[in-house]
Amino acid sequence: MSKLLSIVLFLFLTAGLSTSSKSQQTISLTLEESIEIAKENSPLARAATYALVASKWRYRSFKADLLPSLVASGDVPNYSFGQRTVITENGTEFLNIRQSNANLDLSINQSIRATGGSLFMSSGLSRLGIFESEDRYEWASTPFEVGLRQPIFQFNSLKWRNRTEPLRYRIAQTQFVEDMEDIAFTVTQSFFNLLLAKINVEVAEFNVTVNDSIYNISQGRFQVGNIAQNDLLQSELAIRNAESDLTNARLNYQRTEETFKALLGIPNDQQIEIYSPSAAPDFFVDADRALALAIENNSTALQFQLNEIQADQEYERARRESGFSATLQASYGLNKTSPDFDQLYENPENRRFFTIGFQIPIFNWGKNLAEIKAAKNLQQETANTIAYERLQFELDIKGTVREFALLKDQVELAAISDDIAERRYDVSKNRYLIGKIDVTNLFIAQNEKDSARRGYIQALRNYWTGYYNLRRLTLYDFERNEPIYYDIEY
Repeated sequence: MSKLLSIVLFLFLTAGLSTSSKSQQTISLTLEESIEIAKENSPLARAATYALVASKWRYRSFKADLLPSLVASGDVPNYSFGQRTVITENGTEFLNIRQSNANLDLSINQSIRATGGSLFMSSGLSRLGIFESEDRYEWASTPFEVGLRQPIFQFNSLKWRNRTEPLRYRIAQTQFVEDMEDIAFTVTQSFFNLLLAKINVEVAEFNVTVNDSIYNISQGRFQVGNIAQNDLLQSELAIRNAESDLTNARLNYQRTEETFKALLGIPNDQQIEIYSPSAAPDFFVDADRALALAIENNSTALQFQLNEIQADQEYERARRESGFSATLQASYGLNKTSPDFDQLYENPENRRFFTIGFQIPIFNWGKNLAEIKAAKNLQQETANTIAYERLQFELDIKGTVREFALLKDQVELAAISDDIAERRYDVSKNRYLIGKIDVTNLFIAQNEKDSARRGYIQALRNYWTGYYNLRRLTLYDFERNEPIYYDIEY
């Protein structure tokens, strides 16, 4: 509920519904809240959604190709004027021609997926108008005609599209989930970049305060002769370096914060505050199960299938286009011509049409054989490339799982080191104040404390980026033990 309220507050602020004073209120963000905001508001999330919607409509376009289509076509009107050569009793003469021609056809077409042919049923009407030396109209009608066009021994593109298009759409759906998980992965990286920059500012501010106090103490001890000038100069150098580090840390934090806000789609003038994630979730991931999930869910594995099908398709195309091919066309219908439109549909006559066109390549300097050999070798190249890439993909999954199993232990060790370094620094500071150690040992403890703190944040970063990397590779939520799914309206 708190996460939902934070997101609602963010959307309220960014929508410009709040007053100018409220727009400056600081919103607090955890890692999970940052990811949810990015998935809702980031330009990357919107781009992923548009890509999925485009794929959906492309797939619908293909599905429409399998269904009957109703098409109207014609020329209304078509006017021509010119001369034509005719042979008469007196010899060859030029005859002026001035006429118009209009036609309209309405047809229903249905593709045949299994054979690559098509069926059609149509009805048409045409009118011829002759205006030179006479002024008359001729009408022609085809009340009904049904026909078939069937390629023989030709490449059936519709059959192959029926294999590739559903797979393309499935890849697009999977890619959308991966894109959203990529956003989570990228936000995690940016979140910890900002968190580390924030820690660096806090450390630098603390060091400026402490080193200033140490320098003042060193001045007093130098005046009474308890320390050498070298220790005093070292204290002064430390405060100057701390001030320089603070300036650099603040500049780096500002740049990192701007990048983080742009990723989440947050206005740059909005004040934000981020908080370190809580303890890392504890769950076990089996390498074999993760690999099986990746093969089943990841778009890379699906893309392997598509590449294999496309290679087989090109080989089939080369074989079909290089050999004997024919096209059978047949139709049956009714037609009638008449100068009187009222009589155009009375007692129409039968109309039949049948033909087989063929093409036989005889000699073309070995072009067809070369095309087949090239497609066959491309098919073999694709198969071997996919075999290697599939092996690399499996090794990446296994390596990611093995690495992730060690990251939680590294977080725990880094937390222990951070606590030890903090306590050691406190002891060293107290010992310095009572004069038991010199300033050099104090600064060594201080540097180790700062390094341990950064090391802990880096360990947290490695764990959470590893966690979201595993999610985007398998598209599975191991914490909830369920597949990752996004329900969008489009």
